[in-house]
Amino acid sequence: MNRNLARLLTSRWQLLAIIGAILSAGFIAVNLASYHVSKKSVRSALINNELPLTSNNIYSEIQASLLRPIYISSLMANDTFLKDWMLDGEHDLAKVVKYLDEIRNRYEVSSTFVVSANTLNYYHFEGILKTISPHVPKDSWFFSMKEHDGHYRVDVDSDEASRNRLTIFVNHKLYDYDGNFIGVTGLGLDIMSVAELIERYKHDYQRHIYFVDRNGQVKSHPDETMIDKANIVTMPGIAAVAPTLLAGVNGFLIYQNQGENYLLSYRYLPELDWFLLVEQPESQALAPIRQSLAVNLAVSALVTILVLMISGFAVHRFQGKLEVMAKTDKLTGLYNRQYFDAIFAHTVNSRERHPAPLALTLALFDLDNLKQINDDQGHLAGDHFLQEVAECARKSIRKSDVLARWGGDEFVILLPECDEAAAIRLLESLREKIRRLKGADRHEAKISISAGVATYQPDDTPETLLNRADERLYQAKRQGRDQVRGG
Repeated sequence: MNRNLARLLTSRWQLLAIIGAILSAGFIAVNLASYHVSKKSVRSALINNELPLTSNNIYSEIQASLLRPIYISSLMANDTFLKDWMLDGEHDLAKVVKYLDEIRNRYEVSSTFVVSANTLNYYHFEGILKTISPHVPKDSWFFSMKEHDGHYRVDVDSDEASRNRLTIFVNHKLYDYDGNFIGVTGLGLDIMSVAELIERYKHDYQRHIYFVDRNGQVKSHPDETMIDKANIVTMPGIAAVAPTLLAGVNGFLIYQNQGENYLLSYRYLPELDWFLLVEQPESQALAPIRQSLAVNLAVSALVTILVLMISGFAVHRFQGKLEVMAKTDKLTGLYNRQYFDAIFAHTVNSRERHPAPLALTLALFDLDNLKQINDDQGHLAGDHFLQEVAECARKSIRKSDVLARWGGDEFVILLPECDEAAAIRLLESLREKIRRLKGADRHEAKISISAGVATYQPDDTPETLLNRADERLYQAKRQGRDQVRGG
């Protein structure tokens, strides 16, 4: 293995010469690398700035336009005329009709109404529309309002007074002066006016914008056929991230649909009890970057050549140091992933040529709560725990075992001549030791690990053995963490 590494290091001069020749002949590789770097930069800008800013702007406009009817319904619910009229027995129909029509005209809404809990009459700005009944499914909205947590609720339904046109209703509870529930008042908005608002947002911001309720049901969309019929839980692509979205308050997600990446920012609107979704195809966001790649080509080529020159000089001067760096993780002092891959492949290939089946086990483990430690105590504390875990693992394995830092907070152990049961016992012992680790300030850290263990099978390749161990690590994570999973 050392001879292989020496040949690898010796050949670096040739490798640098080959790369330099390729880059001198053309910047195709640089073009591709530059594009990927720019792509990451654009994605980061969208995630951290542009999409959240769009969401904030839209929310501000919603507060100024869509939420205005909520304020109007609140005024109606607290209007002493409406309360007095209902408490006096609802005798003069003309008065309430005139009142509702005046509200409708003054605030330019499509419908105004009040429903009495005493008579169950549905008063409309043109008269009594009907008498509601608990036995009619379409009237269930009223009978559920009394137990509703908030003072108002936004519903999407068809308006019977307007040829069953799809309407957003802002329903507000109506109480008497003693706080007793006496009915529901409110108003209706033509759903197409909201759809036109969303379409304007889409035109202004060049993004897809729509609203869903807590169950994922589409509540407002430029495509009227999707309202109350489409659900993001079952829609292609977004269905993969819908549970995360509906369980959150705001955030950013990425999903795929028909081979296209979509960047999605979401925000819960408590005033409507809906989620605002702002999404953009990644390819659309990258269009300006493609145009700027030509300008970046020359700079990228120059930087690449300088990096090659500096790298060549460093290899020539610090050959010994590079040899150590080539196989060692700087933070923990363990083997790094590149060197472990070489050992792993060599060991598995040797097993394939061996006449008798010999035990070979691979274990993957990572820290369950390193991110919390980084957030609470700082990255220096996190680095300290990585070093402590590495040292603890180093002392727990046999001399014949190979321990490496796989990346981030993940470690890998190759255990030759070791069956799965013995490997699990070793990992369980290591898990208990790590639970007792203390921080740099000697306080309890409450740190734990999850591990996955897999044993070599005759038809295994390095990739299949690693994938099996990784899958068991994922099972340990998914089933509560702080445990070891084997076959």
